[in-house]
Amino acid sequence: MSTEKPSWWARLRLLRSLRADPARIGDAAVLQSDLLGARMRDEVRAQVEALCVRSDCDRLRPRLDHAALRRAPPGTFGRAYADFCAANAIVPATISDAFADDALRRSAAIARYICLHDMFHVLLGCDTSLPGELRITAFIMEQRYFTAAKPFLALLAVAAPLLRPHEFRQIRENMKLGRELARRAPLLVAEPLEDWLADDLGAVQRRLGLPATV
Repeated sequence: MSTEKPSWWARLRLLRSLRADPARIGDAAVLQSDLLGARMRDEVRAQVEALCVRSDCDRLRPRLDHAALRRAPPGTFGRAYADFCAANAIVPATISDAFADDALRRSAAIARYICLHDMFHVLLGCDTSLPGELRITAFIMEQRYFTAAKPFLALLAVAAPLLRPHEFRQIRENMKLGRELARRAPLLVAEPLEDWLADDLGAVQRRLGLPATV
């Protein structure tokens, strides 16, 4: 199979078709990130590639049985993850087998983050509100997933409270906590999170340097 990257227009046409298919929403998210020029730092990409090296693209297409996770014992990471998705009516993004392996590898770090995003919510102890989402944003920016992370984080710290002044305190506290957690934890996107779903949630958080009480 040729590894030549399709033209921008060809990828835009593909994105339009992917958005129309609910089963390929994860594919659309990866392709959209590529079209917008999102790039993770070389160090982040290298760590994700090292995690994936023995499993080809399986780490970029995690296949999780949510029905089984909902039957897992309370207190486990997998049960907490499944309960979080169910409570928020979330269908976790997945990358389909129809997404070409070579294209997926080019966006490996971004694809993995897209698939793991809802696990970040559970591990970082935040909901789906704007302050909760900003906790995750501050976390990934403090861990410098992207090349322009520091300037973007500074801009976000100023702009977000101005856009939602009634949530100023919650936004400020969540962004501060996200940054603090990021300094304690390893590069979360490069950790084998899906291997630990049967483990106690608190134990997984402690393994990652995250307090179980967040």
